[in-house]
Amino acid sequence: MQKTFHKLFKIIDFKKEYQQKSSGLNYLQLHALEKIYKEKSMKTLEISKVLNISPSTLIGVLDELESQELIMRQRQLEDKRVVLVTTTIKGEVIVKKHFEEDRLFLENLLKKLNEEEKTNLEDLLDKMTEGLTEFETLFN
Repeated sequence: MQKTFHKLFKIIDFKKEYQQKSSGLNYLQLHALEKIYKEKSMKTLEISKVLNISPSTLIGVLDELESQELIMRQRQLEDKRVVLVTTTIKGEVIVKKHFEEDRLFLENLLKKLNEEEKTNLEDLLDKMTEGLTEFETLFN
């Protein structure tokens, strides 16, 4: 079982590295861009909560995304403390490419499984990860 999990982790690591090279973004930058794209517009505080990172770390991520013209930040007129973040067309292109790569990756990874096996695998993975929020507890 351990050998199989190590193979799976190696495949996941390869996917992560491939998509970082493909997008030119690190994992956190790509993840933030994806979340912003999905929500259409997000407040900076919402983004830091969703990504579970500090606002100061997020600012660095957003600075880099903005310098690459992948996002836009707009301070709200009603409350200058609130900053809304949206993706640009260039950012949307990267996210859509990322989604297509995800689709191809899963399609090719699961191509040897029939529909019932895919459903069973999904059910088992859901059961394994159900309620798991603190990964550190896996080593206790």
